[in-house]
Amino acid sequence: MARPSKNVNLMSKHLTKEEIENRQEQEEQLKGKADNIEPPNYLNDNQAKLFNYIKNELEESKLLSNLDVYILSSCVIAIDRLQFIESKINKNPGLIMQNQIMSAKDKYTKDFYRCCNELSLSPQSRAKLGNINLQAQKQKEDPVLKALREDDEE
Repeated sequence: MARPSKNVNLMSKHLTKEEIENRQEQEEQLKGKADNIEPPNYLNDNQAKLFNYIKNELEESKLLSNLDVYILSSCVIAIDRLQFIESKINKNPGLIMQNQIMSAKDKYTKDFYRCCNELSLSPQSRAKLGNINLQAQKQKEDPVLKALREDDEE
């Protein structure tokens, strides 16, 4: 099975400047607006709180768009259910021997990891984003690169 495509800013593959610009333009067009990222009504209070927490934490990265409401909702439901299952197990450790509860825990854990991957929530994804942002900042400030860009504009 082929690996899913990554955001051009997350790719380690070497692309030409033109390829990167074209890809960024296409991704930006497909991303959609980010002016209505609100928790859906069907989320309970804890899930809505988690939704807003993750939304606020990702706001600066500008990764989320209105289209991400659905995957973010799935993520917070999985987190809420995992918290519920874990609290039940903590109160009654014997529950770890019950197939039904462990099967539910496994299902929600898989959902959570899938959502983390889709929303770039893992520490590895965040580190990669941080490194990309740092490199972009260095390139902006590099006097040699600045001079070369100015030559391109003429």
